[in-house]
Amino acid sequence: MNDTVLELAPFKIKPTSAESDLLAASDTFQKAFLDKQDGFIRRDFVRKEDGTFVDVILWQSRAHADAVFEEAKSSDAAGAYFSHIHVDPENADPGVELCTVLRSFAR
Repeated sequence: MNDTVLELAPFKIKPTSAESDLLAASDTFQKAFLDKQDGFIRRDFVRKEDGTFVDVILWQSRAHADAVFEEAKSSDAAGAYFSHIHVDPENADPGVELCTVLRSFAR
């Protein structure tokens, strides 16, 4: 059985943040935080056509993803990155999904 988990975290940028600032914070978040986490495999950071950004992160397991989510709460690099994310006051749900990887294919 495959325990690998794909995290999908879509978000909009705050109107007061510039995309260049978001990208710089994303790079710091990667180098100072994610690269040092157990269970981290890969991260792709994408922008959809509607302007929504999506963090796509591959984890060795759900337990790894959950542990890092908790660790991020006390990380300065994560906090700086998350400070650019627009939070809808009408909907506090972060919209993060953890999906079990059933099959993975690469060329």
